[in-house]
Amino acid sequence: MSLFVKSVLLIIVCVCSVVLGGCTSSRLTLFDGDPYTADDIKSMVEEHFEAYHPRLVLQSSKVITTKPYKRNEYTFFDENNGFVFSARASVEVPQLPIPGGQRVTTANMRYAEAYLNHMNGNIAGLAATYGFHIATPEESETLFKSQIMRQEGTSTVPLFEADDMIFLNQTSTGANALALLRQMYDLYKPNGDGVLVSSVHGRKIGFYYLPNGETDKRKALYIEKFRIGGDKEEWRDTLMSGIGYSDENAEHIERKLVALIDRKIQQAVSGE
Repeated sequence: MSLFVKSVLLIIVCVCSVVLGGCTSSRLTLFDGDPYTADDIKSMVEEHFEAYHPRLVLQSSKVITTKPYKRNEYTFFDENNGFVFSARASVEVPQLPIPGGQRVTTANMRYAEAYLNHMNGNIAGLAATYGFHIATPEESETLFKSQIMRQEGTSTVPLFEADDMIFLNQTSTGANALALLRQMYDLYKPNGDGVLVSSVHGRKIGFYYLPNGETDKRKALYIEKFRIGGDKEEWRDTLMSGIGYSDENAEHIERKLVALIDRKIQQAVSGE
């Protein structure tokens, strides 16, 4: 490649860097450029999740690789919300056909995942008011890895594939399950703000039946699953993610769901 062409391309990189960079380090860099700094990550996360008032304090910084493209890992503590999360920042081959490198980071997704898991205690308290139990993040990971399958139509699908796994029992009702789902929706999307769930591509909530006294959650029976989506998805969309598409209003769909969950609980109790 001629020196002239290299110079032109470098100028393009610099211009793009100014346009894309904002207040943080530019997204585009040189082949041996440095990843986003800890201050960059702090600014990105605090701006992106402004509605949740994060206040990040750097706990540790670690160099993972130095070549051919550099990669760092940072750990932060969110003082305002009370949890720790780690994120990678790296330089990779740019998506554009230009020389140099491109800075990328997992910060927004990792922050959202940590925040949502941190909410588990709040949700567990809500679930307990209805006599339900929610799996801890550690329990959920174990159940997910169990690879137990269930029948769905003519196919088999994983039994445990929800982010939040809620266990009902023989005294549970569809009305209470729906009430908890609504509370979780409002908790995950305060005032309709979907930045948390959007950052993890939606949050799946699974309801299961496990009789009182049974401690082995692997024996649970599937009831229903819902998905809370991002900014463009509303409460009615969450309801339809469980019952299927409907042109009815949310109130009518809610009544159908209550009846559906009640029926499935009774079927589970009777062993049908």
